[in-house]
Amino acid sequence: MPAFVEVRDSPAKGVGRMRYDLRAGQNGAVPLLLIGGMTQTISSWGGQLRPLSTTRTVLAYEARGQGATELSLDDASFERHIEDAENLIRTLELPTPLDVCGFSFGGRVALGLAAQRPTVVRRLVLSGVGHGRSVLSRCIVEGWRAALATGDLECLARVSLSDILGADYLEANATMVEPMVKAVMQRNSYEGISALFRDTLGRDAEGGDTWRPDLLATQVRAPALVLAGAQDRIAPPVEVRALAAAMGAAHRIFDGAGHTVPIEAAEPWRRAVLAFLDANEPSVEATISDGDRLH
Repeated sequence: MPAFVEVRDSPAKGVGRMRYDLRAGQNGAVPLLLIGGMTQTISSWGGQLRPLSTTRTVLAYEARGQGATELSLDDASFERHIEDAENLIRTLELPTPLDVCGFSFGGRVALGLAAQRPTVVRRLVLSGVGHGRSVLSRCIVEGWRAALATGDLECLARVSLSDILGADYLEANATMVEPMVKAVMQRNSYEGISALFRDTLGRDAEGGDTWRPDLLATQVRAPALVLAGAQDRIAPPVEVRALAAAMGAAHRIFDGAGHTVPIEAAEPWRRAVLAFLDANEPSVEATISDGDRLH
């Protein structure tokens, strides 16, 4: 069940609280850390926490600016997020190196963690993270930024929904549209999401050399797997393949899925993740399962 734990905040703020969900699995298995997307909370991993934790300890958390976590919003940069993740791991006394799986924004945090804290990460799984941003992806992000500038989190939730979910999933889950919009509004704060946009999606934050995925990829030494949906417009397959190539990693493209592969293709995504994490020698061949499309 979700709980709070005190962790070190910024030097000026002292101590804050992070909301997390730690599910104990089999003793001896390497723990798995899940890091969610920009407006996601622990609830976003609801369909994955229980099945993943049948074979290993799994930790999901709400990052600085997300959900109910109570940390200063003065600095929500990637550097701070990496420090937060490391502080949480240490506070909960999880053994390292552990496995890290990040989606979208959380994937970029996971990538930074693997690149800059190599002793913390055993294996790395990225979902919805590309080598760079296409013109279409940049246009979408600018649209989100404009929606958030209205001061209305509902506006961002509605504008972004059709960008992050694939057309097939939306058609099949039309009744879920309103609940998903309300979830973003009710589980997050405007101030928190604004801080995340400012420090991780702002023009200066994205343009800096330190946190670009293409540059971080060259620093990663852990075995990695990169996953994406064929309908993803934020991290399209061509950018996902390029990121995987830069890391010498396996990658998989899921037909019929958009950006949120862990939700839209929950079971195939989980099979791919577990096969990779459990393989003695991670490789492209080790991730093949049940006819899922592998590239």
